[in-house]
Amino acid sequence: MEYTSTVALGGWRARLKGLSARRDRMADNDLVARTLAGDVRAYEELVRRYERLVGRVLYSYARREISVEDLVQETFLRAYDRLSTFNPEYRFKTWLLAIANNLGVDTLRRRREVIEFNPEIHAEYSGGPDAQVLEVERARGVQEAIKSLPETYSVPLILRYNEEMSYAEISEVLDLTVPAVKSRLFRARNMLAERIGDKDAAG
Repeated sequence: MEYTSTVALGGWRARLKGLSARRDRMADNDLVARTLAGDVRAYEELVRRYERLVGRVLYSYARREISVEDLVQETFLRAYDRLSTFNPEYRFKTWLLAIANNLGVDTLRRRREVIEFNPEIHAEYSGGPDAQVLEVERARGVQEAIKSLPETYSVPLILRYNEEMSYAEISEVLDLTVPAVKSRLFRARNMLAERIGDKDAAG
């Protein structure tokens, strides 16, 4: 009977450890590297991490003919096809969102319609029943105001306040300068305040 050498056994264990690595604990760039090396499940983990975020950004571009799910799927397909061009010196998240935003803009160019926005942008509410009712009404007012904004202003708002991205990250996603991002956010906040104020005055 032949016995496996210690060296061979050690190599086998190292290989097994590599194959069974917990992908959910790996950094994005490591998952990208594994994907490029042929690990399909590594890309599945990237999809799992960011599909909801991509969906939030693309919600404003979706319409009857093209669902959010279709746009999200197309975003990840485009990202997969271009993965070899990803620069690991940058964040995968901002690179991916830039692809999503460009897809959304292309979709708008093809179909010019009224834009609807994600209603799930308000935080969970707390307090008693009365406080919850007031918070729900306030959230609805904000949602209606956001629905009236063009995607030029809604997307930066979502990225900044819902996703808590920095000005620099938003500038990468939208391919704008940081001053331009700040300008759009300033204008978007003023537009929201005007719409909410007009609604309160009418009520």
